[in-house]
Amino acid sequence: MKFLVTGGAGFIGKWLLEKLPIDAEVVVIDSLDEQAHCTSRDFSPELKARATCIRADVQFVEDYKEVIEGTDVVIHLASQTGTGQSMYEISRYVQQNANGTAKLLELISRLEHKPRRVILSSSRAVYGDGAYTDGQQVYYSRGRRIEDLQQGIWEVLDDQGQPLKSLPMHEDHLTKPTSVYGLTKLWQEQLMQNYCTSQNINLVTLRFQNVYGPKQELGNPYTGIIGIFTNAIAQDNPLELFEDGLVTRDFVFVGDVAEAVVKCALHEAPLSSIINIGTGQATTLIDVVETIAEIVGKPAQYSISGRFRVGDVRHAIADMSRYEMLLGSWSPTSLKDGLSQYLQWYLGQKPLSQESLQASFEEMERTGLLLSKRG
Repeated sequence: MKFLVTGGAGFIGKWLLEKLPIDAEVVVIDSLDEQAHCTSRDFSPELKARATCIRADVQFVEDYKEVIEGTDVVIHLASQTGTGQSMYEISRYVQQNANGTAKLLELISRLEHKPRRVILSSSRAVYGDGAYTDGQQVYYSRGRRIEDLQQGIWEVLDDQGQPLKSLPMHEDHLTKPTSVYGLTKLWQEQLMQNYCTSQNINLVTLRFQNVYGPKQELGNPYTGIIGIFTNAIAQDNPLELFEDGLVTRDFVFVGDVAEAVVKCALHEAPLSSIINIGTGQATTLIDVVETIAEIVGKPAQYSISGRFRVGDVRHAIADMSRYEMLLGSWSPTSLKDGLSQYLQWYLGQKPLSQESLQASFEEMERTGLLLSKRG
């Protein structure tokens, strides 16, 4: 088999390439974007030994037709990530995620032999705030109002101002992104769906929840809160939790994500579906911090600031029933086991700069996207 992996030198890509069949031919296209590759601006020796590596922005792949010809499965990971940053670097996210996907599809359209399957890495961000219930019917939130957040009203409310209960995100739920990043991921999905349907290509769209684990770039302050929290606790730095610390996320270990991608890539029967990839377990930010502190062996010292990011959702958890129906049982790595593996790797890395993290917060403050509760 021959695989094309865009963004293959990134966080998930590094794990994915280790799990693809050893006898498979692999082509990696990656721009080695400075923000996502702070510590190294070149392909690693291990990656070069495993794959044909092309340093190129996915928007400018038209010259690589001969290298990509004969591809059986395309795995499209290349993307700008970062919910908060997407709200003020709008054109960069639109260009990289939407236009980059369009350019990739144009290249595929010129191949003599089309791939049999395309796998798209999408995001739970396409659901926005997701679905809620009052115990009797399902509601789709219009998004939390800034006026409510400034009063410290964090939960999603019904029209009478009563808190609603969040539901696990199901693939059939409405898509209502609350961030530019979420919008661009939805556009990727729609572009891919339109093209692959017209060409009779299997399209598998994987909506990842919060992916964490070893090999995630520590120098990038936009890559995830697990790195930020671990760094603060291990280095005895100040740690701030937004809102009331009870925001929930579904943290899924990167090794499990890579295995799910490979399982979809190697699936013999036709497989055209949208599939969530998470654990199905919701974890509060406070629980994450306390678990990390327990593993590090230090007290969990943090402040709950009441600050909030415009565009953030309150709760996110995956419904994994479709995955199990299509691909079999799902036994994800527990958060404690995953964080233990992450810490072992983290201790061998250069810590995240507090100045870099603070600069990202100040940037969001300047653009009006990081606000504080009043009073």
